[in-house]
Order: sequence, then C-alpha cells, then structure tokens
Amino acid sequence: MRRRTVKSASRAFEVLELFAELRRPLRLNEIHTALGYPQSSTTTLLKSMVMSGYLNYSRHSRTYLPTTQVSALGNWLTGHIVADPAYRTLVERLQRITNETVGLATENDLYIQYVLFREPSHEFKSVPREGVMRPMIDSAAGLALLSQMSDRQIEKIFRYSHYYRMNDGEAHRLEGLMQDIRWIRQIGYAHHENRPDPGLSAIAMPLGQTMYGVRLAIGVGGLVDRIARAKTDIVKALREEVGAFHFANAHAFNKPAGHDATDPDDDEAE
Repeated sequence: MRRRTVKSASRAFEVLELFAELRRPLRLNEIHTALGYPQSSTTTLLKSMVMSGYLNYSRHSRTYLPTTQVSALGNWLTGHIVADPAYRTLVERLQRITNETVGLATENDLYIQYVLFREPSHEFKSVPREGVMRPMIDSAAGLALLSQMSDRQIEKIFRYSHYYRMNDGEAHRLEGLMQDIRWIRQIGYAHHENRPDPGLSAIAMPLGQTMYGVRLAIGVGGLVDRIARAKTDIVKALREEVGAFHFANAHAFNKPAGHDATDPDDDEAE
C-alpha cells in the first residue's frame, strides 16, 4: 500500500514539478499528456491554479507558467538555508576538499529532502535536483538523521515506511536497520549505497543541530568506487568541517537534537 494522497492536491504539486523540470511555458495538451491526466480534469485544475494566483495564463500564446507566488511560499525557510553564509560555506568547502557532490538535507516526515547542492566540474557525477526527497530508511543522510533519534522513533519511522511501501519493494528488517544505526552512532557517519540509483553512494553526517526544530545532515556523494577509494579522506573532511561549523555557529542554532530526544506525538509520521 502506497501512501495515500488527496488527488487534487497531489496533481497540483505534480503540475508545478513538471514546470520545475521543463522550465518553460506549457500548453494544456503538453501538461495533461506529460502527466497522464484526463484533459477535462486538467483544464479544471489549471483554471483553479490560475484563479488562486499560482499559475499565469497567456491567452495570446495559450500557455501556462508558475507565478512568483509559488516561489514565495517556501522562500522564508529554504532561502534562509541557501542565503545563510554558514551553510553555503560548509557545503562549498566540503565540495572543494572532496571534489565530489556535496548536499545539505533536511528531515521531512518519513523522508529526507535535499535543499542545497554543490557539484564538481568533472563528469563522474549524478546530481539530484534540489527539493528531491528520498526515504529516510534508504539514504545516507536519512540514516545519519535516524541515528540522532530514539529507538522508539526509529521503529515508528520504519513501520510507517513499510506500511506505505516507500522502500520500493526491497525488504528491510528492523533488526538490521537498528544494527546499522548503532554502528552509525558509534562512528558518527553513515555510508550507504543508493538503491534508486545503482552505482552511486554517499557518506553523510548529522549536523547535530536543528533549524526551527528540523534536523539537518550533510553528505558527500558520487560513484560507488570513487567514494569507496576516498572514504578515509571524505570522513576526515566531514568531521573537520562539521566541527568547525559547530564552533563558528554554535550561538545561532536551536538546541541540539540528540538521539535521546523526547519522542514526538504518534500522529507526526502519519
């Protein structure tokens, strides 16, 4: 059973994601063809989004385009991360040191969501777009964040992730996950191969602080063999740069989110 969504809300976001992917004005037939929606319901949806101020419609070209109201919705949070020189400096320094893709991720319900990337100039890379989400139980950044939670929280996230089949059919065992988490807590980082994108892997560490109560993790990713060969240097760079980040910015953050934190309400992950 996959996680249930409200169809109209889900489709509205999928329309916006299509614009983010194609980055140009789109006609009605392009939208309903690309997304596989009936033309009649697509027309109704697009008109609603125009009336709500989230899409612009040009009668001259018969095309739709997102308005600035869309980007304004989340700018106060992601803009804080992107604009904050502390986060940018951390990501940029790690990218220069490791010469691999470096990403900053936040906890988002049962997922992690990438909010800031810096990529290398070489061709040996595969960089997700900012905003992409991955299941927490199946990503290096997610495992790093799970290591900061209580065992009860982890079990709850594991249970819901399987209920909604967010692991794309590959069976996970709670016992194996908890064994991984205990090891991550001991060594301070997660090293995980990317199942959705075979041939890629990442090493990630929790930042150990929260922003508005949201946990963050930093990771270095790339081709499996490149990350494996450079693992010692990558871990050393992560430890040094995250440590320097904490020292320089300790006054600016909320209380650290340790793995002994109070368990959230049961409905938070539903």
